[in-house]
Amino acid sequence: MEEHQPNKVYFSIKEVSTMLGVSLPTLRYWEQEVEQLRPRTNAGRTRFYSHDDIALLRRILHLRDMHVPVKEWSQRLKLDNRVLDKQMAMKQNLESIRAQLVALRDLI
Repeated sequence: MEEHQPNKVYFSIKEVSTMLGVSLPTLRYWEQEVEQLRPRTNAGRTRFYSHDDIALLRRILHLRDMHVPVKEWSQRLKLDNRVLDKQMAMKQNLESIRAQLVALRDLI
């Protein structure tokens, strides 16, 4: 699997298929089954996947590799998002505490 180009904003379904080693019909099927997977489309219904879409697809691949049933993917991804939100909040709190500690140290 090749890595995607960081300077590119959107990727075609064919590029994503090649990048992730997943067939075009499989990607289309996952769009039907996973409510979070909604790539942009133009008037001609051409799909355009963002870096976030590709990151989500990598998480879906992980679920598939863990033999999680397809019907559970959306719910699992929602739970993952909650965990990530909590982790980000904790990181922000830690950075705030660190800044406060530095300020206190400077006062001593």
